[in-house]
Amino acid sequence: MKQRLNSLIAGASLLVMAGAAQAQQLTFAGGWPPNSAPTAKLEEFATAIGEYSNGEVTAKVFPLSLLSFAEANAGVRDGIADMTANLMAYFPAEFSHFNMLAEFSELVELEEFSGELSSLAFTGAIMEYVMNSCPDCMSQIAAQNQVYLGASSTTSYVLQCAVPLKTVDDLKGKRIRAAGAYWARWAETVGAVPVSMSINETLEGLNQGVVDCTASNTADFVNFGFIDVVKYLYLGLPGAQFNVTYTMNKDSWNGLSDANKQALLKAHAKLTADITWVYILEGRAGKERAPEKGIEYGPASDELVAMNREFVAKDKDAIGQIYKDRFDITTGAEAATALTELMTKWTALTKDVSGPEELQEIYWNEIYSKIDASTYGK
Repeated sequence: MKQRLNSLIAGASLLVMAGAAQAQQLTFAGGWPPNSAPTAKLEEFATAIGEYSNGEVTAKVFPLSLLSFAEANAGVRDGIADMTANLMAYFPAEFSHFNMLAEFSELVELEEFSGELSSLAFTGAIMEYVMNSCPDCMSQIAAQNQVYLGASSTTSYVLQCAVPLKTVDDLKGKRIRAAGAYWARWAETVGAVPVSMSINETLEGLNQGVVDCTASNTADFVNFGFIDVVKYLYLGLPGAQFNVTYTMNKDSWNGLSDANKQALLKAHAKLTADITWVYILEGRAGKERAPEKGIEYGPASDELVAMNREFVAKDKDAIGQIYKDRFDITTGAEAATALTELMTKWTALTKDVSGPEELQEIYWNEIYSKIDASTYGK
């Protein structure tokens, strides 16, 4: 009897081990701080992967402990992590096509697209364009041994400063942290000095006076602690939004069954919606907290806003030529036209959205549900 009982226990243990072995655990390297709102949404994303795959795939999130944003591309390319939020603006040569498209986020500053929810529309527009109309993007991501699984857009970029700025002349010589080519170009045009540093280094840079201002979105004002060191936040310039791209190691992706790839696509529809929406919520929260910190938070002067609008009007027509000269990309004009048309579509689709669940459904129905998981990312 004892021998039979031991055999039953051993058999049950083998069944448990077999079930556990069938579950594929993926890792997500997050670059946001552990207690930030985006990291909380990554944890929800990990839970959703398990739910949508019926437990066949699980995910563990490593916030800043596995890879920083600056390390994420090489880390996922080389298999250190399976998934990440890949800030492609940090890698201009590797992702020139993606970065050109992201620069068209300045379209949200145009009157017909502007508004608090403009990031919802640009997220949908750029995802639809990349997945359906940008073979060069797919070639670039494949060359990095990764698969593109969507993106989120931040709220619009504003100047967050340790020093006051009232006039165009006040910008002259100011050291401004620039997150990518658009903001660097803007800084140079207005006579400021663009400084390249990762988002994870910016708080220290402001605190030590390495930079006078950061051009950052209104949510990062809270998420990365800028609210604790800056004294002024100026809305209305320099504008545009940062595109946060989600990528996965190509070998890890193709190690999944088609059904589990579909589960990951569904989970990414949730992630893209959640992160885009949480930036809006964090932006609102930062505005509410600014007065208690003694921070001057509000629109920039009329002079600065007028200068910025003039810059955007000229720059949106120059992006294609800039990328042709630098990277020999010839699709700039075509992309500008397509994204403008898509912004019209997506502004209509998202203008009345009231929460992330509604946004997730729109992204799923319009984009993710139309992807053939059996061939995508091969």
